[in-house]
Amino acid sequence: MRRTLQIEFNELSPTLIDDLIAAGELPNFRRLQESSEVFVTDASDEATLEPWTQWPTLHTGIADRDHGIQHLGEGNRIAGRGIARELARSGFKVGVFGSMNVDYGPLDGFVVPDPWNPNSTPHPASLNAFTNFVVSAVQENSANTLNKKAALPFLAYLATHGLTPATCTLALRQLIDERRDPGLTWRRSIILDAMSYDVFRKLVRSREVAYATFFSNSTAHFQHYFWRNFRPQSFSAPPPPEDHPSLADAMLAGYRNYDRLIGRFLSDFPHDRLVFATALSQQPWDTTKCTYRPKDFGRLLNVLGLNPSRVSFAPVMAEEFMLSFSDTAAADEALTRLNDSRIGNEPLFRYEQSDPLRVKVGCAVNEWTPDQGAVTMPDGSRVPFDDLFARIHTIRSGRHHPDGCFWVQSPTPRNIGERIPLTSVAPTILRLFGVDPPAYMTEPAVELACQAA
Repeated sequence: MRRTLQIEFNELSPTLIDDLIAAGELPNFRRLQESSEVFVTDASDEATLEPWTQWPTLHTGIADRDHGIQHLGEGNRIAGRGIARELARSGFKVGVFGSMNVDYGPLDGFVVPDPWNPNSTPHPASLNAFTNFVVSAVQENSANTLNKKAALPFLAYLATHGLTPATCTLALRQLIDERRDPGLTWRRSIILDAMSYDVFRKLVRSREVAYATFFSNSTAHFQHYFWRNFRPQSFSAPPPPEDHPSLADAMLAGYRNYDRLIGRFLSDFPHDRLVFATALSQQPWDTTKCTYRPKDFGRLLNVLGLNPSRVSFAPVMAEEFMLSFSDTAAADEALTRLNDSRIGNEPLFRYEQSDPLRVKVGCAVNEWTPDQGAVTMPDGSRVPFDDLFARIHTIRSGRHHPDGCFWVQSPTPRNIGERIPLTSVAPTILRLFGVDPPAYMTEPAVELACQAA
């Protein structure tokens, strides 16, 4: 049975991939495409195109209206279900590296949970040195800071678990470039992708898995924020003047980075079957939407009048952060104070209470303007908005699109014109292993010529 490695590059555009292949920018994508059965998946039947709900759909074959996942960290809703779980039940060794909102195990091979899932643990346990740093790097990316406490065990782990000289060279070059120009910190996620692949390659070989996934989100992030910089002619307004000039190259750098990773997959695993999936894609979005995050969480708690001994905070993603409380009285007081905080006549915060002692909060201001003015705090005091919040990244310029990529390496490559439902991917992967899809996968598998190979 051929080992199958599933490359999951979040939200890449099938149209843009084809355009860049035609322009000669993505030679390794061309190699993979020309050696694969190529499909476009269709997520238009999903109830929402918000992030991460499509990956559990792809992995389980269950539509989002049925699996119920709508937020980060909700993989427990599909416990016991999905490609990895079904293959493990059938006796295959399986590895999961960063796949979003899935059932993480236990699995016999390896598990690297996605960095936004606070309740899952990696396997083997030694991976904690890697995942602890990744979680801090991803959740604090807007601050462009590195968690030095987590960095030392992370680097020690890399040194003994697959780090290559080429990746070391990339990292060193990035540090030198940042020293010369701090505006280049956005490239750090490209270095993290290279490090992650080094670890993934080592795990696949040492754990002898039959199926493994490798997930990356870096270019999806570039598309959301830097499409305007990449192709300003597609937008009614140019990028803000304070945007760093290098951001004009960010999206193309992201696609080129993935092309290098595809090349590494093709070189390192020449006898294995590669599957490429994106779950959905993005398209240009002509908007002034942006996001703001607290500059100093401690100061924000102070101006809200919240007792730091009864509440703690943790960043989640983009503008969102989690408040956790010592008791329900503290939670009720916080909700009252959040409600009483205003910018003009509008709420300053939006929030979602996941349980009595936890509230996910975000700044409700989402439109770009050079001066946001002052906000009114619960005690009636007026504070300049810019004293409390900083705009992260730039104006949004990419939004989700239901089309996605699904390529399966095959001795009889073909480019299929019609779209296939996103829910058909999971049963199709199981068929590659001769495993009958379970009853909850109601969409039939796609007929692949390579199934006989």
